[in-house]
Amino acid sequence: MTMTATVQRRSGTTVDQLFDRLRQAVQEGRYAPGQRLIEADLTREYGVSRGPVREALRRLATEGVVDFVPNRGALVKRFTSREILNVFRIRQSLEGLAASLAAEHFRADAHLDEAATLRRIAAGKHDTQRPFSEENREFHNAILRLSDNPQLEALIQQLLLPLVRYQIRGSLDAAYLKRSRREHMAIAKAILANDPKAAGKHMHTHLGHAADRLMGFADLFPDG
Repeated sequence: MTMTATVQRRSGTTVDQLFDRLRQAVQEGRYAPGQRLIEADLTREYGVSRGPVREALRRLATEGVVDFVPNRGALVKRFTSREILNVFRIRQSLEGLAASLAAEHFRADAHLDEAATLRRIAAGKHDTQRPFSEENREFHNAILRLSDNPQLEALIQQLLLPLVRYQIRGSLDAAYLKRSRREHMAIAKAILANDPKAAGKHMHTHLGHAADRLMGFADLFPDG
């Protein structure tokens, strides 16, 4: 292997790692929608040179996580209410399909971890010490794994990114928490019963209610 190839491989690894860390930071709300991502600050924070920072930001822009604005650089994308509603409509179809496939493929003896998660949720048992956002992520990820469709999983994960911060906001309401968990129970029971039609229907309804909930927070969106 040539020295040039070695440098490129190392650089690629650095970019990949930085890309993942920046994306996770956005998911966790450490960078707010509309916040400017300054290259010099990122190089100091992550201990890398500007080259990997610029490449990671370009990749985030390709995924729709950041926007490049003239004279301002990279900003964490702020989604309009219409954009978020469109994402939810796509999620309803894709995650409805994922839930249907999960119900079709589920076998308790072959999917031990997922079975434990679904049974706990179906029984209404919740860890009150954990944030709802973690519980929600565990539930939806279990369904994606059970769908056994890597392409579908990748598409859904990409769609989830701009919604995470908004989901955290929505999870603070007690009435929303109660209804969301009740809907999770219905989805889990359908999957455990190997009922694809019911699982897909319940997921579609669940995400429709989540979209309605977010649309009530006009202050979250730049067009609010």
